[in-house]
Amino acid sequence: MKFVVTGSAGNVSKPLTELLLAAGHDVSVVSRNADNIAALVKQGANAAIGDMEDVAFLKDTLKGADGVYLMLPPMWNSQDQKQQSIEYAHNFKAAIEATGVKNVVFLSSYGADRQTDAGPISGMGLAEDVLNTLGSGVNVLSLRTGYFYSNLLLSIDLIKKAGHMGNMFAIPQGRFTVVDPEDIARTAAAALATQNFKGHSYQYVISDITGTDEIAALIGKEIGIPGLKWEKFEKEDFRQVLLGYGFAKGAANDYVEMFDTLDKGLLFEHFFETKAPFGGTSIEAFAKRFAAIYKSR
Repeated sequence: MKFVVTGSAGNVSKPLTELLLAAGHDVSVVSRNADNIAALVKQGANAAIGDMEDVAFLKDTLKGADGVYLMLPPMWNSQDQKQQSIEYAHNFKAAIEATGVKNVVFLSSYGADRQTDAGPISGMGLAEDVLNTLGSGVNVLSLRTGYFYSNLLLSIDLIKKAGHMGNMFAIPQGRFTVVDPEDIARTAAAALATQNFKGHSYQYVISDITGTDEIAALIGKEIGIPGLKWEKFEKEDFRQVLLGYGFAKGAANDYVEMFDTLDKGLLFEHFFETKAPFGGTSIEAFAKRFAAIYKSR
């Protein structure tokens, strides 16, 4: 079968592409930069170089596809990520309708039910709504994934410089839904290959449930820093860090909004209400992987 994967060689898109190629499928990978997907092209993927703001490019890329994996690109330069997410979703919809694609897997997030107070996550929920207006002949599966393990790797420099982990939130034990991007890739690959989803639906993809103190303790044990702590950052300090990294003011505000809502525990409510199943790479297993990367730097 023929599939299109957006997201270049990202944390989910790369292993997803490799799984589909290994199963013998024809896979085109969308990227703005050919260099970013050169390794995947060497493995047999087709390069689709262009911008997802270009509807004509999307239409050309999706022609003849049996299924497509969609994700929103980073929007660090955006002044309004919610609105830009809607615009990207309308681009996707136009290309899907024009080309007759029947099966769509969309990377969404835990908390996508909160469409006003969760910054980029709200944008994903709003994008879900747009994609769910596709006709009944188009099957749309939104994968509502947990907090990526790979995001925790951003703490490596912080640990080495300041001796602690941290972010703008602190989550009690048993409330933090986390996920291995490779678990997402496996779920997406199975959905695309089997096409066993019908209509417009969502599925939670959560590898484990933990808390920020446990994360720090487990990682500390593996890297040889007993008692490693998780520190909660002040909102304004965090906002200034994002601006210092080159985020647009609007994007920085959106991320502060998202992490504030995350810190309040509001992004997990729907997952726990639905009693959705979870399972995959445990936080203990990821801590060992984190340690290997930490020690290599």
